[in-house]
Amino acid sequence: MILFFLLLSGGLPVRADGLFFRVEGDALKEVSREELARTLSLKTLVTENPTTGKKATYQGVDLIDLLNLGFGDRWKRYDAVKFVSRDGYQPLMTPKTILAHRGLAAFREDGRDGLNPFQRGRGEMVDPGPFWVVWDVFEDPAAKSDPWVSWPWQLVGMELVRLDLEFPRAAPPADASEEVKRGFTAFLQHCVKCHRINGEGGDIGPELNYPVSVTEYWQPAWLPKFIADPRSVKWNSKMVGFYPGVQNREAIIRDIVAYLNVMARHKIEPNGMSQSEVRLRFETQ
Repeated sequence: MILFFLLLSGGLPVRADGLFFRVEGDALKEVSREELARTLSLKTLVTENPTTGKKATYQGVDLIDLLNLGFGDRWKRYDAVKFVSRDGYQPLMTPKTILAHRGLAAFREDGRDGLNPFQRGRGEMVDPGPFWVVWDVFEDPAAKSDPWVSWPWQLVGMELVRLDLEFPRAAPPADASEEVKRGFTAFLQHCVKCHRINGEGGDIGPELNYPVSVTEYWQPAWLPKFIADPRSVKWNSKMVGFYPGVQNREAIIRDIVAYLNVMARHKIEPNGMSQSEVRLRFETQ
């Protein structure tokens, strides 16, 4: 078996043809694409490219088969699977969501090795390889509106996570209102893949709570508008608008803002406390 090596910083693979698997932060195994091709059958999926809106044909391995290869059956019993991308994108998807839809870890497109680059933002060309998780939205249009479904490209690894251990600094206090708790769940579904709260989350967007909360330097009337449609507020914003196909979109944005407002009163230095210390702090507040 050919294994790829990991960078000393960040734990991302040097070679562009494999995946790592982790459980709650601990390394489990590394699998090269050669092993994937030898072990799992190549599947084809015709679906919509979400960045261009055009029909595309992808080849790769079934996502459920890939998770079974990496983790065995245990991934189905975890709160979520975290998908780790080179660009800092780290979406979470629940096992229920993954089992409900057809996902493919694609590494070929249009019958050739590799994936077609596409344009993002202001002319930036992006190579989505080495892997891109794509979903069947033609046979299963519900995958488009499932709030846990993401399309991570530049995928280099997957990790099984428990939400209470993964986000102790970002979780609201136990006595928070139902609105705030809904906002936290929505933040995990939609926002944490790019943004951090108290140091926990993705690396694409800015930290939103420490040392100054986004609710403290944005006027209250403008923050929801920016979340809904960033370029209507900042013409050159790289942030995409909040998912237009999600039901109850405005109510979800209100819940997220309510969560952010509460977290502004619960700031924790990202590297200043252990997880156990964080839990103790919240329990005594």
